[in-house]
Amino acid sequence: MKLNLRSVDLNLLPVFVAVVEEGQLSRAASRLGMSQPAVSAALQRLRLTVDDVLFTRTRAGLSPTPRAQALYQQVSAGLGMLGEALDPGRQFDPASSDRTFRIIAVDYFESLMLGPLVAQMRQQSEQISVQVLSQADGWEKQLISAEADFALDSELAEDDRLNAEVVSEEKLAVVVRRDHPHIQENISLEQFLQAEHVVLPLRDRRVLPLDQVLGKPGWRRKIGAQVVQYGNLLSVAGASDLIATVPLRLAQRMADTYQLQVLPFPVPVKSVPIYLIWPVALENDQAHRWFRGLLKTFFSGLDALQT
Repeated sequence: MKLNLRSVDLNLLPVFVAVVEEGQLSRAASRLGMSQPAVSAALQRLRLTVDDVLFTRTRAGLSPTPRAQALYQQVSAGLGMLGEALDPGRQFDPASSDRTFRIIAVDYFESLMLGPLVAQMRQQSEQISVQVLSQADGWEKQLISAEADFALDSELAEDDRLNAEVVSEEKLAVVVRRDHPHIQENISLEQFLQAEHVVLPLRDRRVLPLDQVLGKPGWRRKIGAQVVQYGNLLSVAGASDLIATVPLRLAQRMADTYQLQVLPFPVPVKSVPIYLIWPVALENDQAHRWFRGLLKTFFSGLDALQT
């Protein structure tokens, strides 16, 4: 049965957010200008509403339960959006904001781009943070419900509640270990098809245009191993005779670490688009628009370095 919002005291939500962020009743009360008993009473009312204890006591203070952590992700984002809506004339100032932006992405983004992105972000803000969420099945729902701010993917999400824009493209490369017994300096299509491959699960393989390239009769890869992260493609290829097809920028960054040869793909293949995807509901949120612009500028800079 759906909860009737008219039965919920929405004044409890800022109290809840303050307790999560401060970790102690006394600090939350000071921040809110309330007494500690009043904060405690508000939490008790919210516990009854959501049917969860919300916090457990530790030596460091109050620790949110898993239910409270999930609730905080949605409530804090919602309160920020509500504040923007009620005060549209207020300009977003990244220098004074402590907002956390949540990005759904595969580990390719974390290992290759997250560090430089944070460094660029720190030029404008000392407190804004980024949280990367794993790209699990149904991740689009997290965007639609504003549980996440953005997603990066090589496929366009087909939902009119989501906006998207191509912010970059990625070339494909083949990686093999430097002392591979059969492949040196270049790889032919015959060698590519004869070699054993380390691959990602089906969903991730599907987003690469390999099925189209290898869709001709007899063009099938021999699968020697399957892993769950891009980084593991590189480590397995570096420690075995298996080969992998990976994004070129990632291969170039990690080639020395895993002692890899980075080889051109054996046949012409189109670059893979990288889409920045975000919820329509956040289109006009000022903070969201600022971070969206930061991401676009960041990817433009990456592409300029590669060309």
